[in-house]
Amino acid sequence: MNDTVTAYIRTYAPLIAGFVIGQAANIGLDLDTAQEPLVAVITVTAGAAYYALARLVGRRYPKVEAVMLGSSKTPTY
Repeated sequence: MNDTVTAYIRTYAPLIAGFVIGQAANIGLDLDTAQEPLVAVITVTAGAAYYALARLVGRRYPKVEAVMLGSSKTPTY
């Protein structure tokens, strides 16, 4: 797999995780339309936290990071 594909996979995995978490929060919080921007904040924060957690866990357990981010290879630019 080339570096471009690896970069896309490792970028979109946390975004998808953040989206899923944000949608789950939207369902769980039962927000009205005036509070929809809160879902966006939760989604972005969850995606960033997911990526940070994957990188942190990856220091000790690289295989877990590979599963969380979709690839064990770090792209080089």
